[in-house]
Amino acid sequence: MSAESDPVTGPRPEKPKLRLEVAKLRREKRGSDREVVVIEELPTFVDLEGLAREIKARCGTGGTVKGRTIEIQGDHRDAIAEVLLARGFRSKRAGG
Repeated sequence: MSAESDPVTGPRPEKPKLRLEVAKLRREKRGSDREVVVIEELPTFVDLEGLAREIKARCGTGGTVKGRTIEIQGDHRDAIAEVLLARGFRSKRAGG
């Protein structure tokens, strides 16, 4: 029996290879009750527009790219962390 296969559930999915860079997920309050998640410290080779498009589609919300950061409307840090992990990035919650 190989280590990559389970007789009950079948073959295991491959884990994404994680990069050394760690993206910071920071939650900010804007105005009275609006929340925004700011994704910072992504490497320079990352296509921010494409990543933002994928995150917005996954979260079902709006957002924008400003400089080297991505801002996503609403507190979707868990879903954003999943998208980043699927792309091979570790993430860390920063701030509140």
